[in-house]
Amino acid sequence: MNPAFRLASTDEELFEYPISSEDRLDSHHFIAFNYREYQGSDFRQLAKADVRGIALDLICVAQDQTPVGTLPTDERVLASLVKLSVDEWKDLEARTVGPLSEWHRCRCDDGRVRLYNPSLLKVTKRAIKGRDQAEEVRASDRERKRISELPAKIKRAGGTDWMAQDQAFLMRLDQFILDQFPNKSRTMIVMRAALEALSVRGGVS
Repeated sequence: MNPAFRLASTDEELFEYPISSEDRLDSHHFIAFNYREYQGSDFRQLAKADVRGIALDLICVAQDQTPVGTLPTDERVLASLVKLSVDEWKDLEARTVGPLSEWHRCRCDDGRVRLYNPSLLKVTKRAIKGRDQAEEVRASDRERKRISELPAKIKRAGGTDWMAQDQAFLMRLDQFILDQFPNKSRTMIVMRAALEALSVRGGVS
């Protein structure tokens, strides 16, 4: 067995993997690969070409695993993931420097023990942060678009000029529609119902 697996003497000492099993990177189609770090690593200097190739395969495979960035510990599954027979996999892992030399055991939030690569974890965390930031920008753009369309819809629904011009009211109306009419188009009926409901609740002055 690869020495990396013996870093923790008991399961209680296992590294707690920080990415949730429910966190996905489904739209993530590339890895921010630090080729200079890889070129200067001991692994690249010491590993044979076939081991290096499989190691890079494992990094790619880990992007579609759960949690993202991890691998299973079962050698049969690992061999299957990189399209090798179990015997071929065992041969590579028997090398002084095998394809899992930089991978370590960890405990995931769902209780499973899997493998993680510290360098890959940094890359994956950056990818998740970038995804979240991009989603915040998209959400902000959607909000601006929704609110910019409200004045005309308010007027068509019989609302007043004040309703269509007051920014605070537009924000309240937008959130009210999101809460009370989720996944519904902002039709005339929905707009009138929302305006009437806010009037009854004192949301219109």
